[in-house]
Amino acid sequence: MISAIGGISSYDLYSSSISNMYQLMRYQYGINKTGAYGSTSRISSFLGTTAASASSSGVDRTQAFLSAYQTDVKSTEKAADKLNFFKSGNVFSQYTLGSSDEEVAEIDTHSLRKSSNFTVNVQNLATEKDPARYSITENGRTTQYTSASNTIKLGNADATMTLKGTGTTNIYTGVDEDNIVSAMKDMVKAYNNTMETLAAGKDLGSGVQKQLSRMSGNIANGTVLSMVGLSYDKNGDLKLDEARLRSALEKDYDTTRELIGGQYGIATTLGERARTTLSESVSSIVGTTTAVSSGSYGMSGLSSLFAEDDLGKNYFNLMYDFSKSMPYSYTNFYSVGSLLNLLG
Repeated sequence: MISAIGGISSYDLYSSSISNMYQLMRYQYGINKTGAYGSTSRISSFLGTTAASASSSGVDRTQAFLSAYQTDVKSTEKAADKLNFFKSGNVFSQYTLGSSDEEVAEIDTHSLRKSSNFTVNVQNLATEKDPARYSITENGRTTQYTSASNTIKLGNADATMTLKGTGTTNIYTGVDEDNIVSAMKDMVKAYNNTMETLAAGKDLGSGVQKQLSRMSGNIANGTVLSMVGLSYDKNGDLKLDEARLRSALEKDYDTTRELIGGQYGIATTLGERARTTLSESVSSIVGTTTAVSSGSYGMSGLSSLFAEDDLGKNYFNLMYDFSKSMPYSYTNFYSVGSLLNLLG
């Protein structure tokens, strides 16, 4: 028997709530457009379209924005951490070896994680009749060697030394400038992508505008940026002067490293800003819109959903999530019935 309250049956209330929940789920998770998100590397390409046209094409602009933003912020965090001296695997901890006189010996570094400075003295090169004779002086101790080949795998460093002529050369530890420049380019690109996505989605709510304001805030003053080859162009994009960066690394490596990846460095600041964003809830990122007010997912929660090619696989999880966030909790009976309606 179906009871009624104020002329409205409990069945009507149930049917209405199920319908509303279904529409909310369709809106929030894009069930009407399975696999719409994550199909392109830059989802922001359609964020500039109107809500009406986006809706008619089956694309949810809020979800598209969140997916693009989450991807861009993660890329920014990863790129910044490569330049953070306190993070493992950072480019400032990846050394290479150089030779002060390459006419005596050349060095090819394979992998080096610590300083390794020594001197090589070549007495004679290897010939068909005679082996090469050379000595290595390290930490005040000299050891004499012979080799049938002029190409030698060093035992005191993960490197190969090729003897070129007689004489003495100093082998010194250096940092691979190419790696640093490449990492800086990656960070600039990731940051600009993030700002592009934020600008494209700023009409989605006050939360996005706040994100845009925060992410566009100074990561360092103009003087510091200029010292390491960074500046903003007339469009507000971050740009890198590679020649200026290389010059800074050669003239004052320690200061340049500190400005980029030190405790209060540019990359360190940007990486922490990205991590803060990734830990925030969707509602704080987009704002109190219908699409997100019923959920409390952080960016990591969205990541697991967007990773699915078939969102239908998540129906049971979706039901569980929404049953907790509705004005009242559904019983198991209603949950099963609602699920059947969805799958039907």
